[in-house]
Amino acid sequence: MKDDDLWYRLDNAGKLYSSIISSRATTLFRVSATLTKSIDPELLQAALDASLERYPFYKVQLKQGFFWYYFEGTNQTPMVEKEMYYPCMSLSIKRRGSFPYRVLYFNKRIAFEVSHSITDGTGALIFLQELLTQYLHLKESVPLKSEKISEVQLQSETENAFRKYYEKDIPAPKSRVGKSFKLPIQLDKKGQYHIMTGILNVDSLKKKAKAYDVSITILLTAIYIESLLKIQEETGGRKKPIVINVPVNMRSFFESKTMRNFFVSITPSIDARLGVYDFEEILAELKIEFSRLLTPKKLKQYIKRSVISEKSLALRLMPSPIKDIVAPSIYSFFGEGQYTSGLSNLGIVQMPSEIKDYIERVECYPPPSIGNKVKALMISYNQHVYISFGNLTKDRMLEREFFRRIRNLGIDVTIETNDEE
Repeated sequence: MKDDDLWYRLDNAGKLYSSIISSRATTLFRVSATLTKSIDPELLQAALDASLERYPFYKVQLKQGFFWYYFEGTNQTPMVEKEMYYPCMSLSIKRRGSFPYRVLYFNKRIAFEVSHSITDGTGALIFLQELLTQYLHLKESVPLKSEKISEVQLQSETENAFRKYYEKDIPAPKSRVGKSFKLPIQLDKKGQYHIMTGILNVDSLKKKAKAYDVSITILLTAIYIESLLKIQEETGGRKKPIVINVPVNMRSFFESKTMRNFFVSITPSIDARLGVYDFEEILAELKIEFSRLLTPKKLKQYIKRSVISEKSLALRLMPSPIKDIVAPSIYSFFGEGQYTSGLSNLGIVQMPSEIKDYIERVECYPPPSIGNKVKALMISYNQHVYISFGNLTKDRMLEREFFRRIRNLGIDVTIETNDEE
């Protein structure tokens, strides 16, 4: 079958993200690797071509159908580009001939920026790993696995896992969270996306998390909420709940090898209207909340909520141009408009033994969003945790407060930013 004979329906998350794309909410997030030597763009292009042969699911372009967007296979190949502008911006994936991702290089770094319309963090990391392996095979002669990919394997990698685990008789969770605290900051000019990355030692974080008898994710979420509570107190106004959007990789709970989106979001919160919270109280609340929600039974409710939205007859019969108009408002009301901010953990990256010595660090940046002007995404690699804030404003109040509290806990952190100042 030719590439341009292939086509894929978007998964549940992909249908939403394809309709809310704008010049600010690009839906692009980034996973990247910094190597030990400068990047050869010609070899990187050859590596990208080979990676697309292994994962033909990515050799597609977004097309607008009458009711829904879909991905159509293509014989075209995306070209690698030298990075010159702000990350995660200025890619119109709906433009004719565009792809829902791009591969960038700069000095020793290879970056894969991809739209949530096609995949999530796990899928992006799998593709980045393939790209790195192919590149280092050409550059450093590292060995390649010569396994033949079966049709069954390709089908499993492109399955809609939401539909696979959907159970219609399970009730969906409560949809509306309510009004939450929003950071009092103004959007910067279009096309500008400010990144601040904190680099922490994994062992130091583990030691501190163990002292509080919580996971690293809960520890950092608690610091995030405590920082926001402090900012709310200092900026005045009526107190509101702090609500954090925390994506959950469903592959940790349900068997799936899909390269598509397969995540749901839980929303741990602390209600500032109930009084002052000390750090231990926040940790105790989050420990209960994470334990209550992170079970297969509870998470199936979130699968149900994700699937039933697209099963709505009114939504199914609405032409896609109309969906493009109403989707951002719906997403703001039922989605990110309800959250104070977002904090996501892509977990520990394990690179294959044959390439890990050539990789110095692995990082990730969150997708820009008008609903949550500041968000954070973290990843662990080679004894370091990289926590990157993406910010559509010039104000760094959340980043400063967060990293100050990290240091107050006795954890060293190195700060990097893409700003010139």
